[in-house]
Amino acid sequence: MTIQEKYLKIAEEVIEKGPYKPDWLTFSNYEPPVDKNAKFGIFIHWGLFSVPAFRNEWYSRNMYIQSMEE
Repeated sequence: MTIQEKYLKIAEEVIEKGPYKPDWLTFSNYEPPVDKNAKFGIFIHWGLFSVPAFRNEWYSRNMYIQSMEE
């Protein structure tokens, strides 16, 4: 038995003992937690990779390939 198979067996045993089963009935009584202070946010990452966006977003990836030059 490989190490991956051992870990998979352990994971399956833990899942079998747990409160949730792989069916919709298990989650029918589940209530998600409510946080009255929750906020919606969007994160935009704008880094140096976006500066040389010449013609398309793949410019910085292809700029050192000889066949891509004009």
